[in-house]
Amino acid sequence: MIKRFVVIFSFISICVPALADTFKSEDELKPFVESVMKKVAVDDLTGAFKLVRPYLAVGDSEFQLAELNSKNQNTLYSSRYGFPVGVEFIEQKKVGESLIRVVYIEKTEKQALPWVFYFYKPSTVWIFTGFKWSDQLFSGLFDEK
Repeated sequence: MIKRFVVIFSFISICVPALADTFKSEDELKPFVESVMKKVAVDDLTGAFKLVRPYLAVGDSEFQLAELNSKNQNTLYSSRYGFPVGVEFIEQKKVGESLIRVVYIEKTEKQALPWVFYFYKPSTVWIFTGFKWSDQLFSGLFDEK
């Protein structure tokens, strides 16, 4: 049985944000995530990582390692859950005035894989601080009471 694994890219804005591209408005965030998820939907992780690269303030070696680990995990997930059959927008949630989370699921033949993207607004622009994805559905996807 494949050990459950969470792929996390949490690059806090403290990591030299001046080196990464930013978003001027909140309205740009969902279309950006949607473009990444369109690549995921056709099993093009290389393309997805090319889209996020300009927005993450991390070194090349760290980014390449994260991409390689993600691709390896994707191979394991594909063997267990099947290949992508699409993606679905779940929610965009703003917390206060400075944080936004955008959630999509990657739909495979046997399992939904949540992808969660985080954005932070320290002053006038939105910074992409990272994303995570896994095969674990989390309670935040449902209104559980």
